[in-house]
Amino acid sequence: MPDPLDVTTDAPAALGGRPRKGIARRAARAALLAALAAAAGLAALLVRPMVSANVGVVDPGVVIRAAQPTAGLPAMIAEHRLASILNLRGGSPRDPWYDAEVRTSSDRGVAFYDIPLSATKRPGRHELLALIDVLEDCRYPLLIHCKAGADRTGLASALYLMVRLGEGPRRASRAFTIYHSHIPLFGPQHLHEPLDEYAAWLDARGLDHTPGRFRAWVRDEYRSDDPHTEPDRPAPGPRRRGRADAPRTDIAAKPQSAPRS
Repeated sequence: MPDPLDVTTDAPAALGGRPRKGIARRAARAALLAALAAAAGLAALLVRPMVSANVGVVDPGVVIRAAQPTAGLPAMIAEHRLASILNLRGGSPRDPWYDAEVRTSSDRGVAFYDIPLSATKRPGRHELLALIDVLEDCRYPLLIHCKAGADRTGLASALYLMVRLGEGPRRASRAFTIYHSHIPLFGPQHLHEPLDEYAAWLDARGLDHTPGRFRAWVRDEYRSDDPHTEPDRPAPGPRRRGRADAPRTDIAAKPQSAPRS
């Protein structure tokens, strides 16, 4: 005869196991819904550049970032009183979007800088130096853009935070953000390498970041196939036909400090 005080042996039979199955079912359903919601949120971020201009503020009133501006560029120039545009996408006068952007910029007196970068490869030394020089020399307010406004634009935005605002590389890395559809996989993670390696170099020597120290590190210490030399400082203007990878250097730049609010 079973002990009437023993509740351990008959408890599962008394409960029938059904409440436990119901709890497990509800937990599984909740986990599935959470996963679907996360997937939907990620998908929304990934398609953002395709359904919007992916506009963001890097420095209020001074620098904005975006995907490729097309028909909305005149309104963007007017709204943000842009003085300069930095195109990281490449392109050539044979591309309608490129020709339209150059013409729109010229018609409105906006300086157009053209520094082509890869979205999936480690930046070269001279590419980084060119970006630093543009950020030091250009007139502000500035628009930074590539095709999607996610990866190359994130790098240039991070460099602005380091070069103009004096932020350290780890803090400036927040410019690489999923909010602007940056996913550091399958290539774009290489754009992080200059900031990560510079941060490690500072740590190894117990040094603080300064804009001048960063530029010297890029020129003298950064691992790159191009030589340890100073390239010509980029000047505003489109690339010439037949020189699809070289920015013009024959137009005088008009340096102007970034206004601070």
